[in-house]
Parts: sequence; C-alpha cells; structure tokens
Amino acid sequence: MTTPSTTLIFAPVGIAHLTNRNSDLLRAAAASRSTLRVTTAAQLNGVPHFGTTVTILTVFAFAAHAADDLGLPATVVFDALENAPAEHLERGGEQYTRTVGDLIDAGRLNEATRTDGFRRLLDWARDRSGVPYEVRPYTVYQNLRPVRECLHHIARQLDAFAPICAPTDGVVKVRPRCPACRLMEKAGKHLRITALPDAVQLDSICPDHGPYTEHVPVDGGGWYDANTPVRSIQKGYLLAAERELYDACSVSADGADWGGAWHSQVLAPGLATLGVPPHDWPVSVFTPLVVDRTGGKLSKSLYVAKGAYADLPELFLNLDVLLAEHGDHVLDILWAEVSRWASDPRRLHRSYTVDYFTALLNEHLATRPAPRAA
Repeated sequence: MTTPSTTLIFAPVGIAHLTNRNSDLLRAAAASRSTLRVTTAAQLNGVPHFGTTVTILTVFAFAAHAADDLGLPATVVFDALENAPAEHLERGGEQYTRTVGDLIDAGRLNEATRTDGFRRLLDWARDRSGVPYEVRPYTVYQNLRPVRECLHHIARQLDAFAPICAPTDGVVKVRPRCPACRLMEKAGKHLRITALPDAVQLDSICPDHGPYTEHVPVDGGGWYDANTPVRSIQKGYLLAAERELYDACSVSADGADWGGAWHSQVLAPGLATLGVPPHDWPVSVFTPLVVDRTGGKLSKSLYVAKGAYADLPELFLNLDVLLAEHGDHVLDILWAEVSRWASDPRRLHRSYTVDYFTALLNEHLATRPAPRAA
C-alpha cells in the first residue's frame, strides 16, 4: 500500500546537499559545548492550531535527534508570548492595543484558556521525546539582562536600526503602556525612545490619560512591548549570550516563514549592527510550513477573522477539536511523521499541504475528518 510519505517526492534543496543528517547543522557550534538549548516561541492568542502543533512537535523531535547524534543533553525553551495583542481600539483615528497579559491581569481573559492547550502539547512532547522543557513568559524574557542590553544598544543606534526594523515608516516600535489603562499606541506616532546611561526612556501619549513615561533599566524593572523585528533581534542577541551563560549550543527553531528574507533582512543585519561575531550567532533551524491548497501558510487568524478555509475541517485550526475527535493517538501519528523530518534533510527543508496531512490522517485513523460544506 502506498502512503503519503512514499508517494511524495523529497527533492534535496540547497542545504540538503551539504548535510547527511540534520544534526550536521549543529555539529560545529556544539563542539566543546556541554548542552543544547533549542528555543522556540508562540503567541498566546488562543488554542494552538495545526501548524503550531506540528512546529512544536518538530522542535522536540529535532532536539531529541540532535541530542542522540551529538551526545549532548538537550532542553527546549518555549517563549510564551503573552504580549500578543488581544484587544484593538481606535481613538482619534489612531490604533491602540492591549495585550493578552493585560486582559488576563484585568480578569477579562481566562489564563487557562490561553495556556492549557500549549501545556498539554508541551507535556506530551516532553514525555514522548525525553527532552525537558522550560516555559519563559514574555514578562520574564523582556527583563533578562542580555535582552535589556540589546534594547539599550538599539536605542543608542536608532538611525541604524530603523531601516532594519521599520523599513516602511522608520519607527522602531518599543512600546510602553499607559500606567492607568495599559493602552499602547500601535503605530508609535507619539513614541519617543531615549538612551540614558543605564536605561531606556520611553515616552508616549495615552488618548485618555495624556503623556506618560516608562523607564526601562538595563538591570531590570519596568515593562515594554517590543514588536516582532525588535524582539527577533533581541532573541538572537540573547541566544548568543546564552552560549556562555549555559555553555550551550544555542539553537533558534521556528517555522520556515521566519527564514529566507526575514533572516537575511532582519536578524542577520541586526546582529551584525550589534557587533555580534557570526561564530557566536545561534544556529537557526526552520521547521516545515503547513500550507493551504494555494501554497500559502495555513493561518488561524484568516480562518477566524475572514472565514477562509471554509472547506477545511475545524481540527486543522484547533488542537482541542483535533484531540477531542481522535485523542492523543493523533499526536502519535504526527510524531512518527515529524521524527522522519527531524533526521532527514530532504524532509525537513520543505513545506507540506493540508491535503498531505489529510491523507496521512486518513491512512491511520478509522474515520477521516469530513470536510465542512462551504
């Protein structure tokens, strides 16, 4: 009987010609190190969808593969980004936001609904792979000294970082929030960033409470929201520092949409501008994208906000639905698949369609999820 894995062509793309196994990507950086730290991240904007589920399982499978091949213990670090936007408001023609963490603190969101799905998935992957994990909330992440040092460097070189972090409008978005109501101005029209000797000063204006200032000392204290490009550069800087802090081979593992142009136009020039030597950069590993039938990334936000993918079963957009219909057995099926990706470069460096996964699940499950009517 043919299967999706035997009928699909796995053509070796560029990097697959240079590597026999995916652990080869880490081999030089892991030499003389005592541990592997594999870091990934997700916004806490709801129950994990299928793409996030596949990415997290792939990260653990890759960490287990690398640990076995290189003879080093591994840990997965999961950056839980509760600074994801959860509320959007318009005031005077300007857009303002509050984060998931803000609404949890205000009692307007249930923390369990934002974290339980991730915890269940992380626990399952830990137990199956034997690789332990740490959860690092954004509140902790943004307060780490290397992250604050990076922020201070960026604040001192705004003209150099503006074309990297904000090529459209030139506004490097490191947002403070109003101390009275926690509104943040999304576009940063009123944002002023000032590098002080041992801190960064952030000035903005709340439409309801007027001007305010947030001090962000390098040594810790205060809070700020770094948007995605700033946070990406900070993460690279942090993982470079963790090489020495933990005597680790630092690995950044994310979906393939963070490779390509993002890596070459944001992360690499950001680290170069910070003066981080290339041999200290973390190893970047990109997990396969789950794509829709048009070749675009499967997007939960498009499904929820715009009604896209009406012909797809909801299990592709919601881990709770997937597990309710098929139990943890479906994770066993996915684990067997991503474990092949973890070792084989031809399988890791490519994308997979929802139809591929439909065929995979259909092969192993008694009942195939029935497509919903459009």
